[in-house]
Amino acid sequence: MPSTPVPARPAHHTHSTPLPARTALLSRYTHLRDPASVLVTGWEPAGADTFLVQVRWPAAHGERPYDPRLLTQTVRQSGLVVAHAEYGVPLDHQTLLRSLDLTLAPDFPVPRGQAAALDVEVRVPDTGPRRRTGALAMDIRLRHRGTTVAAADTEFGWVSPAVYRRLRGPHPTVPWGQWPLPEPLPPALAGRATCGDVALSATGHPGRWLLRNDTANTLLFDHPVDHVPGLALIEAADQAAHALLTPTPLHPTSISTRYTRYVEFDAPCWIDATLLPAPGPGQFAAQVTGTQNGRHTFTTEFRGPTTPPPAHPTTRR
Repeated sequence: MPSTPVPARPAHHTHSTPLPARTALLSRYTHLRDPASVLVTGWEPAGADTFLVQVRWPAAHGERPYDPRLLTQTVRQSGLVVAHAEYGVPLDHQTLLRSLDLTLAPDFPVPRGQAAALDVEVRVPDTGPRRRTGALAMDIRLRHRGTTVAAADTEFGWVSPAVYRRLRGPHPTVPWGQWPLPEPLPPALAGRATCGDVALSATGHPGRWLLRNDTANTLLFDHPVDHVPGLALIEAADQAAHALLTPTPLHPTSISTRYTRYVEFDAPCWIDATLLPAPGPGQFAAQVTGTQNGRHTFTTEFRGPTTPPPAHPTTRR
């Protein structure tokens, strides 16, 4: 499959761009229309094939000290900024997310109820099997006040517009938001605050839900796209795991996702969750899978403790 080669060294640096121009540039690099959705505030080289990305999170609320959507968006946005700004990946190329592995600190020491600044280290291996044409493997570390709170192992690939059109075949466009929107699960069962945050609908079968693609949820659907975004699928998996485990709290320390095919908007996608053998005393493991038109689309596995960590104070100076 034709694709853009990866430069051996960073192509250019734009960390000295004036703030107003950088704000617009970051929206382009992260492929987001709503400036409020852009978490990245800046970036700079930090060594050979290593970059430091500055991120700001809004205040977190709820039973977890972080919003899972902000966590995955931080990985996505940091990777895209580095790929476009430092390795010259063309802005009109389509990004392909093949896998995402997350490891979280058990106590995730980011205080609730206040905005938080994070430093994100992105390392791009420059040799070996993880560096190949048309893709960048990335090791990503999220730090808050010098403490690593999460790590991600992922790979960003990309293809040209012509290749992507051939890849998508009969699904180049969709009538945006015109599909049926089923009733949401009760927000508390999905672990979310409002009905508008819920990505699942009940089916009457234990452990099975229907994917609910509400385009009014701008955290998941910033702009029209031709398939369900990969991060929206992780969010649906998170909600399914929460519903499966209730009343046991969902506090994963490991989240691993593999994508096998696109999820379309014009057909039902079934989300199934099941418990796996516990990896040890006081631990849980759960698997969530997506199926559309009888074909597997993605798998996400969650692992972690069955009891929540001690709560951190609301504020910390």
